[in-house]
Amino acid sequence: MVTLLIISAITVGSAAALYTLLQSLGVSEPVMIAVSVDGEDSMSSMALRLAEGMDSVSAVCEFELTDEEEAREGALSGKYASAIILPANFYDEVNNGINPPALLLIPSDMSQGAKDFTELIGSAASLVDTVEGGIYAVTDAGFIYGMNVSRHDMEMYLTDIAFDTLLKRTKIFEESFETSIDADDLISYYAVSACLLIVLVSCTGFGYLYSKKTRAVEFSLRRNGLGPVRTGIVRFMMMMFQLVFISGVFIVIIHVLSVILSKNEDEFLQLTASSLMEARDILVSPAGILPVLFCICGFAHLVYSLLKGRDDSGLILLIVFMIMLILGGCIVPSVFLPKEAVMIGEHLPAYFWREDIFSGGALRELVMGVVLFTGGEVLSWVRT
Repeated sequence: MVTLLIISAITVGSAAALYTLLQSLGVSEPVMIAVSVDGEDSMSSMALRLAEGMDSVSAVCEFELTDEEEAREGALSGKYASAIILPANFYDEVNNGINPPALLLIPSDMSQGAKDFTELIGSAASLVDTVEGGIYAVTDAGFIYGMNVSRHDMEMYLTDIAFDTLLKRTKIFEESFETSIDADDLISYYAVSACLLIVLVSCTGFGYLYSKKTRAVEFSLRRNGLGPVRTGIVRFMMMMFQLVFISGVFIVIIHVLSVILSKNEDEFLQLTASSLMEARDILVSPAGILPVLFCICGFAHLVYSLLKGRDDSGLILLIVFMIMLILGGCIVPSVFLPKEAVMIGEHLPAYFWREDIFSGGALRELVMGVVLFTGGEVLSWVRT
């Protein structure tokens, strides 16, 4: 139990470190952007705050209203990743078709965050160009062929319709979530992987069931009618019982954690609680962890039978498990592994264990468990 606690602490720490690492890969922190609005242009400031609240913008940058001099100096000194300088009445003049130029200051040696911001600006400018081009085309045609309203009113009306549609654009799309890993997010993925890792490492402590010190007991069992097959079944059941108990403790822990975190008002902690609940539901499903534990016990039985009770059999099994876990995408998701590693890992038992926990492939796990256990029994019979 002491060994299990130490392994659990290492597992949780490693999972947290890997999660932090993978979250940071290719993801830049939001950069600070200085914005200078000439005069008392309340509409431009309000439009800026509206844009800042959008998910696609807040993930890339944060705005800070300053005067023009401070914005220029901040962009030059590196205090700000970029600076936007808007002329007076910018919003109203754009609406009225004057289209005044806005000044954008970007350093030549841009950070990744600044590059993301410039791409965002380019997309925004293209969006506005498209909308305004459509509005001008309609009003020009209406001006030629006659309209019941003034050109200015028609442009204002079309602008309202266009930007109202753009701001609510998510309503016209069907939402579909796709992920390159088995779970919906890395937290639930690593929660399930941590359970699998703890279970596999716990198997390295079952060497005593096969050690030479237990041979006298084995001989006594045989004299009382318990042959090698029945002895193997007893070993299998002992391993299965302990692994089910360990998995149950792990499920209770993440359940309690999810309940505690869900009561916190912090949005990130609430999302973490939701992910842990998802991991709990995956593990407690009838086709989740139990068939996988059955197969793992069969694999451990085969390896221990092959090693003939060696004193270092637990260490050898640990090395085998760690290689399979890494190549099987249980430590780092397969999408982040080299192509060659994935090609090997797809044929290892750990890959199927991980996949079947999420997909519920109970039949494959039961068949594999029976085959592996039978292989261990054949080896025990040959050794006998």
